[in-house]
Amino acid sequence: MKLYFTINYGTEFGQRLAIQVSEGKNVKTHDLHFSDNRNWKGEIDFFSKSIEYKYLVLDDNNQIINEEICYHRLNFVNNFQEYNIYDVWNNKNFPENYLNNKILQNKLGELKAEKVAILKKHTHHFRLEAPLYSPDWKVVILGNNEALGNWNYADAPKMAQTSVGVWELAVDLKKQKEFVQYKYGIFDEKKGEVIAVEYGENRLAFPNQDAEVLQIHADHYFRFNAEQLYKAAGVAIPVFSLRSENGFGVGEFADIKKLADWAHKTNLSIIQILPINDTTANYSWTDSYPYAAISVYALHPQYLSLENLQFSIPENLKLEYKHKKDELNAEKFVDYEQMISGKWKFIKAVFEENKSEILKDKDFLKFLKENADWLKPYAAFCVLRDKNNTPNFNNWKTHKKYVAGKISQFFDAKHAEFESVMLHSWVQYQLHLQLKDAVDYTHGLGISLKGDLPIGIYRFSADAWTEPELFGMDFQAGAPPDEFSDLGQNWEFPTYNWEVMKENNYDWWKKRFNVIARYFDAMRIDHILGFFRIWRMPMTAAQGILGYFYPAVPVTLQEFSARHIPFNYDRYCRPFI
Repeated sequence: MKLYFTINYGTEFGQRLAIQVSEGKNVKTHDLHFSDNRNWKGEIDFFSKSIEYKYLVLDDNNQIINEEICYHRLNFVNNFQEYNIYDVWNNKNFPENYLNNKILQNKLGELKAEKVAILKKHTHHFRLEAPLYSPDWKVVILGNNEALGNWNYADAPKMAQTSVGVWELAVDLKKQKEFVQYKYGIFDEKKGEVIAVEYGENRLAFPNQDAEVLQIHADHYFRFNAEQLYKAAGVAIPVFSLRSENGFGVGEFADIKKLADWAHKTNLSIIQILPINDTTANYSWTDSYPYAAISVYALHPQYLSLENLQFSIPENLKLEYKHKKDELNAEKFVDYEQMISGKWKFIKAVFEENKSEILKDKDFLKFLKENADWLKPYAAFCVLRDKNNTPNFNNWKTHKKYVAGKISQFFDAKHAEFESVMLHSWVQYQLHLQLKDAVDYTHGLGISLKGDLPIGIYRFSADAWTEPELFGMDFQAGAPPDEFSDLGQNWEFPTYNWEVMKENNYDWWKKRFNVIARYFDAMRIDHILGFFRIWRMPMTAAQGILGYFYPAVPVTLQEFSARHIPFNYDRYCRPFI
């Protein structure tokens, strides 16, 4: 069968449009030709029942200048000889794109896909990508003919939702001799009426009297006005503050469920939490700062519920555990040092009593294998940190520099540190299970979780030890003087070596985001400006006042001269203190 594509898109001189078709693992690109009024057209022979494709903008050297954010997907019904497909370019900055996300899907729950009512011979197939944020809403189509209700709201046909946010309708318009004019509307099933019609000019479709040709209008998106766009409310909180009677003097992952229950009752849609990565550097109260993680992947053991471990606390320690738990829960504030030392005492006891079974657990070993690229270096880092009583790997007796081959030996059952690295690995597995359980429970209530990603890493972290070349270890990051701090801020974190990161296609960031995406539906990136420029200062600086933006656009001597400004090196290039 023949597929004829038409898309309206404005290009610049020397640019052209192409269509990229995905067929399983194969991707083929077909050139389009310019027609008129910014229309680009193309045709391909295609013989499958469904197709995935997207549009690209190419230059004279076949380099991609721009491309759509995601693929178009069409299913072909009946056996027409030709399909005329009229598309709309899906811009990344379309405000409606944010509806195609996990947050809305969590709110709406699982969708029961509907089938499109197919006529024996229809002339037009309308397809609209329009995620709606109420389960009581349906999309209808209104138009200037009898089949589309003659603009009468009560007679507007309802479309079928064939997948999340995709609405389709087959219509026979062969009697239509003039342009088909139409708009989409929203029908509220509870109210039994159309409550909204999209703003803007009418959409247009060509008349079609050819029985062997089907017109497909693949529209993006429902044109909401500003007042109709989806809005949601949520709550932001650090997990350690979610203290309950079940906890060990601190909020734990299991306590997220209680917050989710409360959010559900108060009709909140999102729970945002502070960073939950492991910050254990010295086992002191200074480790309680959540933005100085020793691993951007590992979860903090403080959030582990001892009562929800896969194995029970040993009988001879249960009374001691209860006394310590009651003592910590009675404190007005979190006693971080007592809490973390107590938790590790009982965690180690549980592991020691059940290690033969733990080390044979297929699910645990699978978790270790799937996360080996970060989990093994992290576990080894923890063992060496404790052995040397410092996270500063520059001061360790051995393994100051990370060598993958030597560290992998720790996981040999005959190695002296085998049980220690397996303990830290198992704790991460238990944290993963407990957080995933809380996430699944929260999603079951239609509530989403939003995480927090710090821009910096701790100078003496597993990440800096493992891949120091990715970071500017000779510098410190912070913030310039402002109304909040006369001397600026010095976070003491190293900066990023973006040139090296670019060479391996930012693999470190991709792995980091992939791990985060296991648990969170959205992400707050702390100090997102750090992706573009950072306030950095020398290692000798104590305050942020001696810093400068990097990278920064320089001001040249010629610019001073052109504006008749006298240039004074000491005044403009040295800190004025």
